[in-house]
Amino acid sequence: MNISIIGIGRLGLCLALCFEKAGYRVLGMDLRENYVNELNNKTFKTSEPKVNEYLKNSTKFYATTSLENTLNYSDKIYILVDTPNGGGDNFYDHSKLSNLLSTINNYKIKNKTIIICCTVMPGYCKNISYSLLDKCEGITIAYSPEFIAQGNIINGLINPDVILMGCENKIKGNELIEIYKKICYNDNNPSILLGLLEAEITKIGVNGFITTKISYANMIGDACVNSGADPKSVLEAIGMDSRIGNKYFKYGYSFGGPCFPRDTRALSLWINNQGISPIISDSAGKYNNYHIYFQAEKLLLENKDEYIIEDIAFKSNTNVPIIEESAKLKIAKYLVKKGKRVIIKDNSTNLLEVKKEYGNMFIYQKKDV
Repeated sequence: MNISIIGIGRLGLCLALCFEKAGYRVLGMDLRENYVNELNNKTFKTSEPKVNEYLKNSTKFYATTSLENTLNYSDKIYILVDTPNGGGDNFYDHSKLSNLLSTINNYKIKNKTIIICCTVMPGYCKNISYSLLDKCEGITIAYSPEFIAQGNIINGLINPDVILMGCENKIKGNELIEIYKKICYNDNNPSILLGLLEAEITKIGVNGFITTKISYANMIGDACVNSGADPKSVLEAIGMDSRIGNKYFKYGYSFGGPCFPRDTRALSLWINNQGISPIISDSAGKYNNYHIYFQAEKLLLENKDEYIIEDIAFKSNTNVPIIEESAKLKIAKYLVKKGKRVIIKDNSTNLLEVKKEYGNMFIYQKKDV
């Protein structure tokens, strides 16, 4: 079976290589000619685990800059383009996705299934995507969001907690689930087929629940710290209750990265638009910000002139250079505003990302591997 993937960046490339490893023939499309050449020549290198190995061993994956060739290659077309935070109430900037669908419309393709894998605001797939493809015939839209963590993408793809598929056509939706199951490490991964709107809500609903759980754990932990109790043991004990569990229920830094903060705010907006008060999801975001202040003020109580902040990426112990909404970086900035010197200690890749954005605000020190 042939599979087309439009958008083979960090996530798209991982999905393409997982499909290839499962035996599918995959054509991936990207506009960056040098990047496409590196992929085809197998000279591309990344810090994302397993990608270099999968690419080196691939025999049925090919990259192209041609959208037309990608559309003609398969009747299953996966789309993975950025829908970043657009600012204000525009939590998902759909412009790249919408522009791509409008461009596809000009090719007047027929009898294709388009699987949107990027996170969108509930209602986009059913209310907007079809209208952008009005020149095409026999098109089915499906929604297949991924629940993965940067720095562990391939493991997340092949070991999903659930395969979530949104599609109004049950036959085609179930077919897509069976296609995905072949990349999974286990044959018995649970799956669920929902309507498009229900799947879109589920995606941001899951992330909203996780961030609420993180904020709740940090709130209990902060109170423990002020009371003299050990937050680690208290949260571990609470998490032993099977109704709660220990996953995402540890005392640590505020949640960050490109997804959790954005999805939590988007969930609040969507709930509010339904005439419901988003008190809980709003509180998760508010306490997330307060927790940064709490931890920074605790550091200031040490009354030092200089502070060392290690592993600055939004997720600790990773070589993935993503500093967006990093809690540690926010703490570092807070300390600098209070007149303290801050040394950022990390690997060279992450240091470069911080320095590009913040220049000489910090002192930079390479961390020994």
